[in-house]
Amino acid sequence: MNYYDVDWLIAMNKINLIELIDKKAADKNKIAIYFYDEMISYGELLKKSRSVSSYLIKKGLKKGDVVAIDMMNRPEVLQIIFGTWLAGAVVTPINTQLKEREILYQIEDSNSKIIFYEDKFEERVENALKNGKNILSIKFTGNGNYLEKDNLYSEVFNNFADTELPEQSEDLFIIYTSGTTGSPKGAVLTSWNVFTEAIQLRQVVGIEETDRTMIILPLFHVNNLMFSIVTMMGNGSIIILRWFDIAEFFTNIKKYGGTIFSGVPTIYKLLIDSYSHFNIKDLETVKVAICGAAPMPEMWIKDFERIYNIPVIEGYGLTEGTVASTINPRFGKRKVGSIGIPFPGQTVAIFDEHNNELSVNEIGEIAIRGPNIMKGYLNKERETNETLKNGWLHTGDLGYMDHDGYFYIVDRKKDMIIRGGENIYPKEIENLLSGMPGIKEVAVVGKKDEKYGEEVVAFAVKSDESLSEQQIIDYCKENIAWFKCPKKIYFIDELPKNAVGKIQKFQLKKLL
Repeated sequence: MNYYDVDWLIAMNKINLIELIDKKAADKNKIAIYFYDEMISYGELLKKSRSVSSYLIKKGLKKGDVVAIDMMNRPEVLQIIFGTWLAGAVVTPINTQLKEREILYQIEDSNSKIIFYEDKFEERVENALKNGKNILSIKFTGNGNYLEKDNLYSEVFNNFADTELPEQSEDLFIIYTSGTTGSPKGAVLTSWNVFTEAIQLRQVVGIEETDRTMIILPLFHVNNLMFSIVTMMGNGSIIILRWFDIAEFFTNIKKYGGTIFSGVPTIYKLLIDSYSHFNIKDLETVKVAICGAAPMPEMWIKDFERIYNIPVIEGYGLTEGTVASTINPRFGKRKVGSIGIPFPGQTVAIFDEHNNELSVNEIGEIAIRGPNIMKGYLNKERETNETLKNGWLHTGDLGYMDHDGYFYIVDRKKDMIIRGGENIYPKEIENLLSGMPGIKEVAVVGKKDEKYGEEVVAFAVKSDESLSEQQIIDYCKENIAWFKCPKKIYFIDELPKNAVGKIQKFQLKKLL
């Protein structure tokens, strides 16, 4: 298969992704989206997207304006995204877990003109808008998993008009980072970013037009958002779940023949722990599983592959890099525990604190360069300049490269613990404890200490209630250097996570 079968002459930063999807979907009757019992063809998807663009233009939307979307996973999210692009505007997806103050910040920072939301979020959205600028808010009423086909729904999605379309905006997305420190930052992703990343992702994962990709992570996050776009650019199909529910996951893969999914470590751990309650054969159509968003303990990868006989390829990337930059090759040598090799067209290197490139096996900050790197942070020149240096995206992650060119994450730069001058990487300790019987999940952080500066402590979720703090500490002393061993174990019912399953260590540090 030739992955580069698009006319590159039209690709010079003016890619129209909707035209590409339209061009690829020669059979407009082919199903583009499976959503529980609903099936949407490519023809219907494109018609509804065109209807959205007509609606937005009638409402006065101009080229470069921003449209916010505060909805859980459903076909309408993609129809609004595509319709917004056709209207020459930019999309900013809103994390459905945000509070009123955070919603208002994103709307005002992005200067959104319109917001689409579903009624389960009405109170927080409307309260947020009361305290800020007056923008057009469009609410859809819900009925279980589905939107009711009310008058407003028909006006937006079923009222196609042959409106003249403006030129597509150079910018397609403003996707906000989690903002664990300071205010969230809106990463501006261009059509060129999205297109080149999609071509690369399709190549390394090997997505074919016969594939049916499971969409189980939120569509406000770049991971499954990009997998949706990539699959449809290749004329494949996607199977959307409102959220990850393990029973619905098994049911819909079996029903529609899902072949690929991308999840986060916590999803894989849930599948490992719950396999005896489901029929493993229901997943026999799955050819490959991708893990991203956070490093996964090697033991979890091995356990999942042993149970389900599905290969897991671990990748790495950031929102600022339009989702992914390295991956363990699906069709090449795979090194479990590594984040693989760079995507074709991207360059990855390790830098020290003085921006000098380091050699093999030397630990430093991971940096990325390529056409997928964001335009910058919206309205934040200083933060942009701190992150983008000489064409390199500095990730804030510490890692190294081995002799074969495979990269490994050591830890987040900000999570590294310095105890009495010794650099300690929590991920090493977490990997060890994740394989200890009786521990379900664990997170390691640094605690301020007058004598050593910081001490190592761990938060653990037990799967065996008889497990004691001393047993965990003794296990560490048997397997790692004494100074790396946690001095205190805090047992906790659940680790705090964001909407895509990343452990929020800053929340744990508040408990110390």
